[in-house]
Amino acid sequence: MATISDELYIKCPMCDTQVQEQNLAKRGLTKEEFGILKAHRNDETLGKFLQLVDVTMKRMDPEKLATESEMKRVMTMLQKQIDGIDAKLSGISIGKIGELVTVKELKSAFPHDNFSDENANKGDSDIIATVIEGGTEKAKICISCKYVDKWSSTFIQQLQKNKKQEKTNYGILVTKSFPSDALNDRVHYLEKEKIMMVKPEFLSVAYGGYRREILAWEASKQYMKDQQQTEKEKNKTIKVITTWLNDRANPILKCIVEYKKISSEKDAQRKKLLKYVEKFDNTMSQLEEDGTDQVELIGDAMKDLDKVLKKEEMR
Repeated sequence: MATISDELYIKCPMCDTQVQEQNLAKRGLTKEEFGILKAHRNDETLGKFLQLVDVTMKRMDPEKLATESEMKRVMTMLQKQIDGIDAKLSGISIGKIGELVTVKELKSAFPHDNFSDENANKGDSDIIATVIEGGTEKAKICISCKYVDKWSSTFIQQLQKNKKQEKTNYGILVTKSFPSDALNDRVHYLEKEKIMMVKPEFLSVAYGGYRREILAWEASKQYMKDQQQTEKEKNKTIKVITTWLNDRANPILKCIVEYKKISSEKDAQRKKLLKYVEKFDNTMSQLEEDGTDQVELIGDAMKDLDKVLKKEEMR
């Protein structure tokens, strides 16, 4: 038995999160329309469905839709489009429509980046995305759109060629079909080629993740480049200093040589002074000893004189 909670919430057909029916109604959506989206997602026809809606909406005149005759005309036109949709949206036609829808979707999701399909008709990249951060261009991404049901390795080869033409390492392949060895049927990354393969309905999310990684890669490359430039400048400075110091006419070298000579002469004179001081000290010590001896002799003589004087007095 369904509860009140079950009736108030339904699952989003894209991400399976719980959504309130009341919020859906505010946006003009119903459970039945969600069911249509889910069916297209399961049948992998969501891309065609969105493209058809986009084309139809561009042909509608909102001011005339209120009249019954205009509504009948639109329904008749829509029926004709549905009857011939597979023929009209096949080969090159679906690819071109897919490019237009892709550019519009990416511009809406990432307004700061630039997306151009100007060169698509020349056989170049379908879309060139320019990643812009802080008003500065950081990197370019080649985006190729392949809205066909059968996978071909030429998709990758063509995108690699486009990357080379645009002088970038990054590419996104928007494709309905994946190779048999792909690990995922929604998004698959080719690490060696630096190409992200993605189903059309998951492009915005995949582009956002890829864009973030590119910014990290570019920041890392810039850091390494700065470090290499710093090392290069340091080596250049060392080389200049080495060459300058090795120049025999260099005044600093002359001063260093003369200083060494002066230092050597000072050491020699210091040694001579030490020897002289040592000799002077020895001489002074000897003179002190000789002086002491003489003083002692004078003392002995004075004692002898005293004895002589006493003898004379006694006479």
